Amino acid sequence: MPWSDSLSPYGRAASTGGYALALVLAVSEIIILALALNPDVNADYRAYYIDRTTTCLNRDAIGSYTPSQTVSFRSDGAKQAVGMMVCGWSGPVADGTHSLGETSRLRLEIPSLRDGLTATLQMSAVIRPPQTTQRVMISVNGVRVHEVTLSSKDPTTISFAIPHAAFASAKVLEVTFDYRDGIPPSPAASKIYKRAIKLVSFRLDAG
Repeated sequence: MPWSDSLSPYGRAASTGGYALALVLAVSEIIILALALNPDVNADYRAYYIDRTTTCLNRDAIGSYTPSQTVSFRSDGAKQAVGMMVCGWSGPVADGTHSLGETSRLRLEIPSLRDGLTATLQMSAVIRPPQTTQRVMISVNGVRVHEVTLSSKDPTTISFAIPHAAFASAKVLEVTFDYRDGIPPSPAASKIYKRAIKLVSFRLDAG
């Protein structure tokens, strides 16, 4: 008589249950592995944590802003400045707000405008020889509007036009700073992010 035939009905049931449990566990592990290799997450999370195609993790931030208002990005203007920061910034300190990584973004709510805007910013370069300049590309709502090369540790004032087409009827303005020459992390500098600029102040004028 085969050994399997000698099992009682309860024994056969237990054996079958054991195989079923093992199968369920195996399938569960396959599903978990598949999710680990290709997790179902949003695009921002994937770009920052998984694909590592950006150093600027999107944050649900929209700061309030009134045209012709100068916002200080030093510690004296921290409350309003922080509300505008989406990602890629440290906290405001006495000499300004340091950029972190390869990209920084500001997002602010604006009233309906008929014409374009003029932006006036004060920024300074983070310099560490042999790196003596910082190239900064600035885009508004995805439209590139200005490029500047900073070469001083002292604040430099730059102004540029933002065409109406860059924001049209949008109620939100997103300003993106991309850095081509950020100083890589090192024991003497940031150990986590590249450094490029310090933003000192920000202002938008209509017309």
